[in-house]
Amino acid sequence: MRKLAAFKATYLEDGHISIPKDVAASLFLKEGEEVQVVIGKGRFDKKGFLSLSGIWKEKTEQEIHLYREIMKEREGFGRGEIEL
Repeated sequence: MRKLAAFKATYLEDGHISIPKDVAASLFLKEGEEVQVVIGKGRFDKKGFLSLSGIWKEKTEQEIHLYREIMKEREGFGRGEIEL
């Protein structure tokens, strides 16, 4: 199964970007493992990111809204997305 995570990163002096440990853990990343990256500068555009991502590419605004409502409800049970 393909897993995705959205997070803010720091551009490091040596040209690398940092991946927060909790994000790496949620993706079960191992050191040296290859990942796919979508990068942008400025305020994070979650809607734009979702439009580029796998199954979300084909979803309508109504379907995305329903997903967001489900996630809000899950947060009430302590099961939300990774905090940005």
